This record gives sequence, structure tokens and C-alpha cells, in this order.
Amino acid sequence: MLITGDGSRTLTSDRYGESYRSRLGALSEARHLFLEASGVGDRLRRLEPTSVLEVGFGTGLNFLVTATAASASGAVLDYLALERELPPAAAVATLDYPSLLSPSPLPEQLQAWTSAAPFDLPGEFLFVPPRGGPNGQGAVRLRLLIGDALEYAPPVGSFHAIYLDPFSPRANPEPWSAAYLRRLADALAPGGRLVTFSVSGAVRRALGAAGLAVNKVPGPPSGKREVLVARQRAPAP
Repeated sequence: MLITGDGSRTLTSDRYGESYRSRLGALSEARHLFLEASGVGDRLRRLEPTSVLEVGFGTGLNFLVTATAASASGAVLDYLALERELPPAAAVATLDYPSLLSPSPLPEQLQAWTSAAPFDLPGEFLFVPPRGGPNGQGAVRLRLLIGDALEYAPPVGSFHAIYLDPFSPRANPEPWSAAYLRRLADALAPGGRLVTFSVSGAVRRALGAAGLAVNKVPGPPSGKREVLVARQRAPAP
């Protein structure tokens, strides 16, 4: 377990030799890049039903930050996450997400669910926490697919945002291939955004070749200097 730059915690992966979240600030990155730069935060505040695909569920922090925002507003969130192998539930518990995201009950609910479910085999698992938000409105649904992300074919035009958050292109090159990035680009709804921490030239060129408008934008305070936002162009009128 590591203490990151903003005081939140993360884990390291024995398989990939990298941390699951930014060492410069795990919580800051989840909020600044994945929730806000993706446009998801704005959609949820406007109470717009929102569909998110995450490549690399990891410790679940991006989901928890997004689901907490949805529950607070009462918006509907449909969240699909792809993960080859979850870190041990006992290790994730050391990150103390219930305190980090207090008073949201979602971290404890997710922790109980991941501790009980048989994630040692590939398959699809469904997590639907109790309804939250004003007057009990809104709903959060997580579908977690355990297995090789490259074997999942995302439906075309289905997602308002894609969180591309696997380990780095150096450590885990397959999810960063031009062919896979094109599949992700095709899965975005018009105006949808793909966001990622990687600003490598190869990733930018592949996303641009897939038809997305690609921009480097400022990263979180005291975090990475730049992160990547790639937008699916709206169809011509």
C-alpha cells in the first residue's frame, strides 16, 4: 500500500510492476480526469442518464467517485467495467475508501460485495446498491466483467464516456493498440469523451486516426502536468 501525493492510498501490482492509481494523487486523478474531464460530472449534475465504460477497474476508485456523484444528484448511472484480475479484497480494504469518500455508503457496500463474490473465474458480475439521491431517486448499476478486456466487443455508439485506465502502454501494451483504441472510439456516443492519463504520441495518433478530436488538457493540481481527452465528433447536421 502506498500513500499518494494527495494523502489518498493505492496499491501496486505484482504482475505489472506499477501502481493502480497515480502516485501523485489517487483521489485527485479520479475526480479531475475521470469524473470531470470526461464530462460525466456535468451530466450527472444535470440529472442526465449516463453510461460509462471503464477499461481497468482496479481498486474501484473511479467507479466509487462516479457512483458517489450519481447518488448525490439522483442521476441514473450505468457503469460497465473491464478487469483481468481484481486485487485481493483484503488489500483494497487497506485503502480505507469508506473514510476517503465519507459519508457515502457505497465504498462499504462495494467492499462487502467484492469480498463475497467469486471473482476467481471469468464472468460478468452485477452490483446494484440501494437507491440513493434526493427522495430516493436515481439508480447506480455496475456490471463488472472479469477476463480479457480485448475479448469484449463494446456496442457501437453506446457510451457517453470511456475511462481508459489500464496499466501503462509500456507495462500492458494490448489495451493501447491502434485496433483496440478504434473499437473504443466506435463505442462512444456522439459527443462522448474518452479520457486517459497517457498522452503518448502513439496513443494520440491512434485515437485521431479513429476519428476522435484529441486534446491534451491540464492534469489535476500537483498531479500529472497533462492528461488526454478525446471526443467523438457529433454527426453533421
